[in-house]
Amino acid sequence: MNLETTIWLTWRQHRWSVLGVAAIALAAAFALITAEVDQGFVRDSMPITGFYGLIVQLGFGALIGMFWGAPLLARELEDRTYFVAWGQDVTPVEWLRGKVLVLGVLAALLGAVVGAGDGYVGSSSSWSSFEADPLVQAGYAVLGLAVGVLVGLLTRHVVTAIAGTLVFFTLVRVLLAMSVRDYYFPPERVIARWENTPVVPERSLELPGGFVGQDLEPVPSRGDCVSAINESSCMRRANAAIGTYVDYQPIERLTAFRIIEFVLCLLLAAVVLWVAFRLLRNGGAWKPSRSHRRIGVPVAPVSGVAAGAVTDSAAEPAAGAVAVLVAEPEAELGPEPEPDAEPEPGLDPEPDAEPEPEPEPDPDPEPEPEPEPEFEPEPHPQPEPEPEAPDTAHKAPDTAADKADG
Repeated sequence: MNLETTIWLTWRQHRWSVLGVAAIALAAAFALITAEVDQGFVRDSMPITGFYGLIVQLGFGALIGMFWGAPLLARELEDRTYFVAWGQDVTPVEWLRGKVLVLGVLAALLGAVVGAGDGYVGSSSSWSSFEADPLVQAGYAVLGLAVGVLVGLLTRHVVTAIAGTLVFFTLVRVLLAMSVRDYYFPPERVIARWENTPVVPERSLELPGGFVGQDLEPVPSRGDCVSAINESSCMRRANAAIGTYVDYQPIERLTAFRIIEFVLCLLLAAVVLWVAFRLLRNGGAWKPSRSHRRIGVPVAPVSGVAAGAVTDSAAEPAAGAVAVLVAEPEAELGPEPEPDAEPEPGLDPEPDAEPEPEPEPDPDPEPEPEPEPEFEPEPHPQPEPEPEAPDTAHKAPDTAADKADG
């Protein structure tokens, strides 16, 4: 299946969901741009609120996964239309690869549009709007598509796949944002003694801090100070620490962090899609029947004795290929006779040829010598007169010769 056919097929089957998600993405970007134009100035930073904040913070990638990725395989398996879709000139892996490629490119482009919209108000250069970036939104869109494909393959039900995609994608987003993102690079540290308060540079991402000991390294809090009203005062009186510290990520690392998160999303999407393709190739998720065969492949005839073991004698489809159940009678697939014709030996050409040697002319000439005894009795009555006849015959010419001499 070439690229043009893949694009046409994907658009034909998913045009309404593609148009719906595209409209949401364009409306979100347009709403933010028009709001900035009406104000007539550009702010240094702007909190992501309203409709645009709902799309960006809750996850544009979740929309892609729910309405593009989840129904991609779940609808085919739920409606059992994969018999036809995967039984033609394309294998299941090729079919899925083409659709994921087309939808993945569209998802990345729409994600970039959503992420680029916030750049007009200047808030994209702030840690608070880390996800308002074309690269980050494109990466989350591709990841959401991959998660939706895998969940749809496992659930085989559209509604369940949509709900499962939302849950799993949200868990991935929370894990990346809360546990991984802040430590892509080792954080910087600000240390201050008791009489001072640690101050991080402006527009930096502040991370959790703690107490430092004499060697300026973090020390754990004392057990009796954890429940104290003022933990710092308790630690100071116990001489357990000499000050406090705060870790932070400088604003100069914002672009590098976004690139890292984009690459990380692509890697996660690649792993998820690899699992989905592996399950699809081995039939571990959708479990095709052994009797399903590819359309157009002749099926070997089954004898009357082995009629109950059709599935055992039929050839299994190749790995990664899905077969389609052939509803036509087996007699139309090949020149071999039907199973019903086997118990009628009279219809076969070979038994008809066996009785033909019976009327052969060879046994007829054998009885012909029987009439010879009819001619044999004729010479029996002539043995006595026959010798006299030749004597007379010899004498007659002698007498005739004597007369001629006389």
